[in-house]
Amino acid sequence: MTRPCLDEALQVGDYLPVATYRLTPESHRPGEGYARIEWLEHIHGPSFLDPDSTDLYTNMADTLVAVYCQGLPGPVLLRAGDHRVLTEVDPERLAWDAAHPSWPTSKPVFVGGQVPQEVHWSRGDLPGPAGVAPKKTGVRPARRAVSFAKPASALRVGDYLQTHVRFPEHEMGIDEGYQRVEWIGHLAGERIAGLLADPAWANGAVTLVTVHGLSGMLVLPEKDVRVLVQPNIERVSSDEEEVWHDGPHFELTGVVEPDPGVQHARDTDCRPAAPDDEADLYPTVFSTPEDRTLHLEGITAVRAVPTAELPWPHGLFKCAYAERGKRIARTYPGGHREDQTAHAELFANLTEKEFAACPYHQGDWKAIAEAALAFAEVDEDEEPERASELHAMEHLSPRDREWAQAMVGDHIWWDEGDTSLTNGQHRLCAMRAAGVTRVPVNGRHLPGKQLPDATDAQEHARKTVEDYWIGRLTELWGSGPWPEHLGLLLARHRILRWPLPRPDRR
Repeated sequence: MTRPCLDEALQVGDYLPVATYRLTPESHRPGEGYARIEWLEHIHGPSFLDPDSTDLYTNMADTLVAVYCQGLPGPVLLRAGDHRVLTEVDPERLAWDAAHPSWPTSKPVFVGGQVPQEVHWSRGDLPGPAGVAPKKTGVRPARRAVSFAKPASALRVGDYLQTHVRFPEHEMGIDEGYQRVEWIGHLAGERIAGLLADPAWANGAVTLVTVHGLSGMLVLPEKDVRVLVQPNIERVSSDEEEVWHDGPHFELTGVVEPDPGVQHARDTDCRPAAPDDEADLYPTVFSTPEDRTLHLEGITAVRAVPTAELPWPHGLFKCAYAERGKRIARTYPGGHREDQTAHAELFANLTEKEFAACPYHQGDWKAIAEAALAFAEVDEDEEPERASELHAMEHLSPRDREWAQAMVGDHIWWDEGDTSLTNGQHRLCAMRAAGVTRVPVNGRHLPGKQLPDATDAQEHARKTVEDYWIGRLTELWGSGPWPEHLGLLLARHRILRWPLPRPDRR
């Protein structure tokens, strides 16, 4: 179990999250992702933050909390706010962690750092060291992923850095404890004295690291760290898609970002070849080759998608005709996304007058879709003035402009192959009714893939219902002429559906 705890209320003995979800073919390990705080210091009015920074979190950092956790390669300057801490920990790990500290320090490391002397007022009844939980044993992997050592200053963006070693180490997952490096900054020379109370601690250089899953900036002295030789490519794709923090958590005076080319060359000089069977450690987590290809080769962006490629609604709870749709759904025997097929049938049966009565349909949706797509196709960095002009959408009426700008700020979400929309069912219905053939949709897709020709929405709705009933009868009776003929009748006449067996209804 976990509980939230304000950064300034953290205490020695708390188990703090130091990693997040990792895409892996193995199960989550007991105790994974949390590390015991061994030492912490509060830095009031940190003088090493860049006074010229425009970063909000840097400007608002009146007090920084630095934590030193068991098994981490350096202290972490935490982001402000709540952090979840464990309230139950395996007793063997509690004892081992307390007896084997990684940071036997006794004085603050950072300039202005002070050891807190009082319990913070917001801690409430949260206990100090975590309570005891029943021991759970993780399944030992056949072997763990291969890693190698290199100087902290040689780290590069994209490396999978070993950020945590936990007890018992032999029960750690294949690539547990390794997290993707998302940003690197270097601090050298006299600038180190502005950060560290004892500059000698740095061994000549400080490397600041933003790591996927770590809610703060990792501060590393110049020493060897471990990096995976060949990370799981499925995990890499997932981590690159879901960036944890874009850039540094805090902007410090004098920090220099290293040249990626130089870092790549340094890495090449020391990176060993991976074992031939390294990729075999990671069986795919995807059920089909298509899903895996989309994950590895797809991109997430706004693109124009034919309406016929998009799923029908699974629930229009704000719709004036929602009850009518539910009545239609009750004529279906169940299963096979019958609610979505029922919504297609509802769409095919609504008249122009009924569509016009709905507030979602009271707009020039062709113009709205065109404006949203035009903005999606411009590169804001390359053409900022053009992007600003397209986002203004001054050619639209105030109401249509509101809809179009909502399409930009609150996308319709759909990943290629998904059976339902994440967001935007009402707007898609309005565009279908307005005859929009290609809809601006955000989501994961394969770039360059040839899309089918546009189809009339009413025709698509009727075909969806017909295909459903033909398929249902084929399941019951097998293939042949009867499912084809009777399926078309069932699609048109609901009264004929009631005699069918309804095994899926509860």
